[in-house]
Amino acid sequence: MLTRILFAPFALFFLAACSSTPPAPAAPGQPAVAQGPAASKPATDPKVAEEQKQKAEARKAKQKDLRNKQRELEYARIEQRTAELDRSVRQMTVAAALQRTAAELEAARKNLEHFLAATRLRELEEKKIQLDYSTYAAEHSKDELGELEAMYQADEFAKQTKELVLKRGRREMELTERRLAVASKENAEYEKHTLPERERELRQKVTDTELERKKAEVEAEKAGIELQIAERKGKERLADLAEEIADLQEWLAKEPS
Repeated sequence: MLTRILFAPFALFFLAACSSTPPAPAAPGQPAVAQGPAASKPATDPKVAEEQKQKAEARKAKQKDLRNKQRELEYARIEQRTAELDRSVRQMTVAAALQRTAAELEAARKNLEHFLAATRLRELEEKKIQLDYSTYAAEHSKDELGELEAMYQADEFAKQTKELVLKRGRREMELTERRLAVASKENAEYEKHTLPERERELRQKVTDTELERKKAEVEAEKAGIELQIAERKGKERLADLAEEIADLQEWLAKEPS
């Protein structure tokens, strides 16, 4: 009995020492086994971490592209509206040019036709009347002077009175003859130079307005083509941006955060 009592403490000490013995070292080439609380945490794989980093960066880049595309789409819509206003202004300008040149061409043609059919003949007749008047006036002055000379030669008048009357008659005849010479020159110049020059100017006006009309028609056709192309490009740009935004949103929705 006494022996059991003495042996018991030594047995308890031996068991405690055995329980605190450190684990055996790992064999060469074998990974060490974690002990205690650290054994519950798995080791991080560098390759997996790098892949996760690249995915995060790719997602961030896609999100930035999406924001840029959305802003670009907003600006493109504003630009399209501005372009529509510009197209409206150009269409109105082209239409006004067509209307203006058509009116000018019609007026030029009417002016030429009226000149050839009425104005030219009327003005020629007026000039002829003026020339005839000057001719008749010169003839009348000459006849009157002849009558005066014959009368004073037949009758006995005072010499001073006779010379005075004849002097007035000669001066009147001289003036009428000079007026007749000027009228003849004016009539010839008007018929051979003034009227042809006016006709030439009127014909040139018709030619110029026909050219302006043709240019306006070509500009209208050109503007129509350019405006159609610009409108088509604007719509295609909006459609492309909307498609790119949809693709980015789809990619972001599929890829995990």
